[in-house]
Amino acid sequence: MSNRLRISIILLLLICAFLLVRQAKKKKVDIRYILSWMLLIFVLFILTLLPNTLEILTLALGITLPINLLFFFGSVLMLVIIYSLTISVTKLNDEVKELAQKLAIIEKKTRDTTEKDNENE
Repeated sequence: MSNRLRISIILLLLICAFLLVRQAKKKKVDIRYILSWMLLIFVLFILTLLPNTLEILTLALGITLPINLLFFFGSVLMLVIIYSLTISVTKLNDEVKELAQKLAIIEKKTRDTTEKDNENE
């Protein structure tokens, strides 16, 4: 991997880390989601800084270029992040459905009580 590419990747990772921290400070993103992204940035940062480790892993896995392995690791970690977000969205969807059902029950009880009171008058 050329030094120009290594510097470009490091700068991109630092910008991403800065933006994530800024979003956390503004409380726009929950910290549990930022931690997984920071893990991704950290792993890619280490693999970029230590090219020998990346080259050893590349040879061991039979991949042609170290940059391909770097992008492969990034892709795998992003898939893990997407999967965890899918689980979170599913849980939130179930909670919304349950709350909507409870609200409908409460509204029906309120309507029935109001109608009963109107009939008694």
